[in-house]
Amino acid sequence: MAAVSRSPFPIIALMFLLPAAALEALPAGSPPPAADVKAANGCRGEPAPDDRGLDTMRAGLQRGVCSTARFVDRLFGGEHEYSEVEDDTNGRASLTLGWNEQDDVEVETRFRASVDLPAINERFNATIGRASRDEYVADEQAAVGPVVGAFSDDEPAEWFAGLGYRVFRDRDSRFDLGAGLKLESPLNPYANARFRHYIYVNDDLLLTMRTTGFVENDEGFGVTQAFDVDRVMSPDYLLRFGNSVRMSEETDGVRWRTRLALYQAIDFRRAMRYEISLRGETDGTQPDLYGLRVTHRRSVFRDWLFVEYGGVLFWADGPLPSDRCDACLGASIGFEVLFGDAYDRALRRDSRAHPATGGPE
Repeated sequence: MAAVSRSPFPIIALMFLLPAAALEALPAGSPPPAADVKAANGCRGEPAPDDRGLDTMRAGLQRGVCSTARFVDRLFGGEHEYSEVEDDTNGRASLTLGWNEQDDVEVETRFRASVDLPAINERFNATIGRASRDEYVADEQAAVGPVVGAFSDDEPAEWFAGLGYRVFRDRDSRFDLGAGLKLESPLNPYANARFRHYIYVNDDLLLTMRTTGFVENDEGFGVTQAFDVDRVMSPDYLLRFGNSVRMSEETDGVRWRTRLALYQAIDFRRAMRYEISLRGETDGTQPDLYGLRVTHRRSVFRDWLFVEYGGVLFWADGPLPSDRCDACLGASIGFEVLFGDAYDRALRRDSRAHPATGGPE
């Protein structure tokens, strides 16, 4: 379906409604909450004096993201220091080289960083990154993994920047508003509203329901409904069954995806993923892509640096000969860096739960 050009002004107006919503959440006459100030030199992520190479690179990524957030926070939030007592700045950057019989060789880069903006309001956060439109607009994950899985969808990765507002969040559910720009010429604004609800059946079974309404200049208005099931099979195995449907002004009927993945934790440094996935559209080709994928992921040199490689066997269909591929093979290898205090806390927790069987790399 051909894209229809729409005026961006309604979407831009939604972006300016977020600060108003934040002010309404405060008691009458009260100023925005001041952030706690840490007597330290700037954002966290400063390299230690003896750091070299990889550590300096990672610290630079974190420092750059945090410093930019602090500048924005001060600019729009008043003379408050960026909160560093419980810093939730986090991000990931990846580079992947992939090949398959249908598309030949591809190089893909991904980046995503999220920072809180406490001086504006403790509910605000900012995100900048490079991802597919399915991910940052419609909240639809194109694949189970962040690196190798980047080659499982037609949507190219694009640069975007957005502002989010946490309307409500507790143990069982959360509701967020977001708006931003796809960084292209001309600038393409978008806005979305996300609701997630978690159902804890027992200690081994989690059900997640996600509903996302969105509007974007190329795709128009749309909604994504997703349902995920996570089952802990044993301390080392997790089974994940993910399903999503999406309908918008651009899709042919309802676009659907389903995937089943088994995760195996070998130890703290190594893991495997075995995946079956399908997708299609009710008024188009069903399915237009399905296949099997095996992926190995491990940390190298540092706990926050990962290499991920694997192979895929897939079938593709579509109206054009170039869209079709019967029992085609593919392979890819990628590197990913995780940075930020939020990830550091998670890595320390996981290292205690799954100690490495071998020594350092």
